Amino acid sequence: MSRLYRVLIVDNNLGTFDRLKKMSVWQENGFEIYSKTSDSENAAAYCLKNSIDLMVCFNRLPSISAESVVSAVRNSSPKTVCLAVSPFDDSENMRKCFLLGVIDYINEPVSESRLNEALARAAQLIGSTFVAGEYALTVEEFIDGCKTEDEKFRERLREFLKGCENTTATTENAADHFGFNKDYFGRLFKSKMGMTFGEFYKHFRILYAEKLLLSGRYKVYEVSAMLGFSSVDYFTTVFKKITGKTPSELKK
Repeated sequence: MSRLYRVLIVDNNLGTFDRLKKMSVWQENGFEIYSKTSDSENAAAYCLKNSIDLMVCFNRLPSISAESVVSAVRNSSPKTVCLAVSPFDDSENMRKCFLLGVIDYINEPVSESRLNEALARAAQLIGSTFVAGEYALTVEEFIDGCKTEDEKFRERLREFLKGCENTTATTENAADHFGFNKDYFGRLFKSKMGMTFGEFYKHFRILYAEKLLLSGRYKVYEVSAMLGFSSVDYFTTVFKKITGKTPSELKK
């Protein structure tokens, strides 16, 4: 089962919290209310420590300033997406919060349809940010582990993979990146790396798949599609051949 995105509610109004947590749009968009706090001064530290994906802060002046809380969270826990809610129409506070990077700014009373819009946007941003971060880390880890003494070749390969986040790498486009024809590049690559480019890229994709699966955010079929495999069965076959386990066994 995929992990739901964690939500921290920063508010001192218990009635509002009770009404919010009854709304079905949280789980429908992949979120769970992980915790609630009225301790605005320590909200940022809590987000970082508990890997909070979305922080929803109510602007309850003078006790809770959404602007101050959002600023602290964005500085201390930059991966946490922020949503601000205000009990009154305050265009200046809204402007400041948007400048700080909130995903949305909602005026009370919070309707389920309005919250649904904000959560859908937040889920999309959280997912894309996480995937981009994991991809970049996988490139670094994989290239650093490559057994080749040609540092220039290694760095050009690193550069190539970084540019393939949203596309499927092939021997053809890799050869173009290096400025060689396909046949020559294929021979050169095998002499440098001890395997074909196809084998190399297959191992890279499986390492990336492992990271996505272990995050608990994605199902097997979702990872298979994200990485461009033609079917879940083929993905499972390749995954087991390289890791010794099926994707489902890894997730257990």
